[in-house]
Amino acid sequence: MATLGRQLRSTAEELDRQIKNLKAVAEVDAWDSKAGKEFRDKAKGNVKKLEAALKRYDVAADALGTEVTEVGGGYQDKLQAKYTNYASDLNRAQEIADSALREAKDADDRKGAAQRSLDTLSEKEKGDKKKLQEQLDSAGDEIDAAREKVNQAKAIRDKAAKLAREALDDAINNDSLKDGFWDKFDDWVDSVGGWAEELATYFGLAALAVGWIPIIGQALAGVLGAISTIFTLVSSLATLIQVIRGDKGLKDLAFTVLGFAVMGVGKAFTKVAGRYANQAMSQMGKAGVARTARQRGRARKGINKLAGEQGNFGKGWLKGKMETFKLEPGDGWKSTKEVFTEPFSKAWAENFRTLSSPGSWTDAWQKVVIRGEGNTMLGTGRSFSLADPGIASQLKDIKFATQGLDGYEAVNRLSRTATELSVVGAGVTSVGMALDGNLNPLLD
Repeated sequence: MATLGRQLRSTAEELDRQIKNLKAVAEVDAWDSKAGKEFRDKAKGNVKKLEAALKRYDVAADALGTEVTEVGGGYQDKLQAKYTNYASDLNRAQEIADSALREAKDADDRKGAAQRSLDTLSEKEKGDKKKLQEQLDSAGDEIDAAREKVNQAKAIRDKAAKLAREALDDAINNDSLKDGFWDKFDDWVDSVGGWAEELATYFGLAALAVGWIPIIGQALAGVLGAISTIFTLVSSLATLIQVIRGDKGLKDLAFTVLGFAVMGVGKAFTKVAGRYANQAMSQMGKAGVARTARQRGRARKGINKLAGEQGNFGKGWLKGKMETFKLEPGDGWKSTKEVFTEPFSKAWAENFRTLSSPGSWTDAWQKVVIRGEGNTMLGTGRSFSLADPGIASQLKDIKFATQGLDGYEAVNRLSRTATELSVVGAGVTSVGMALDGNLNPLLD
């Protein structure tokens, strides 16, 4: 404690030197310009802050003490001594406790010896028995007295700590450095923003981890993703407040906005990929039930159109891809808006309805088993996907649906396109998590 007190005193002395230097600079009138006057005003303001800090360190050094002052004399002298500082009073309490411990050990040894002697006395040695009993009782009284001294030492320690704490509290709560309402508000905003940021990350990762599960994955990812977005909105609001308060810069706000923009791109991607997946499953469903040559011709034509007329990397391939991945009118605005509205939409009810249905879980399990040809581990591996959780399971359905349509050469292109969508989805998700400052504390 005395070592800490000396460190605090050293800091107080350094503050005192800097205060004197600032006062000297602030009193120089030779720099007679607007900048000079502004500098002197700033220096005077800083002097007041430094003086308040100096008082804190000065009071803390006095309260803890920089040296241990020994108290001479016996137990009563140490017990009745005036309180000076925490280090000295703590040392005084420790000396009393050490002395009590030695006395108690000595008395305990004598008590044990007396008890052993009593245990070996015969009936004829009654006189010795009385003497030994007196020794036993006396040793017990000394042990009780030593215990009381320890209690007194603890009382001195506790009172010394209380006096030091009160001195520190008084210095902190009655100066210009005391945190005001806005300081506490800023701390609260920072705390809430930090917690929301972390929770958004974990729920977002959880949504990515379950989206591939057949039947229930999309609903489960929807719930987790909505919770993640709510926490992201809270964290972003905290960031905006911190920028307004000057605690964060525009760069932090820019990354927050960019993060929401990438989320909008992700939503748009999900719409495009979802439409493609539905069209692909519809066309392959028609091919699967085709019986006549005319029906098979129509099915082949539909699959070829959806897959792109050319499989090479020519003009037709690029045109086909543009047709496949194009946004419909209004998709961009809807996707951006959904980032903010989806967590508060009716999708919750639909997702919970799916998750609460035992049949959904049974169907999901059966689909995994079928994909693994009876092996659940194999089925899980074949089902796993890093695509956007909103369409991960649908894209896998396309790949498995093509297996029964070997007579249609374009189905392989459908499967490749589904894979491309998976890669794009994973890329959009990764970029979103990397850029959005509210979703990437794990990457810091």
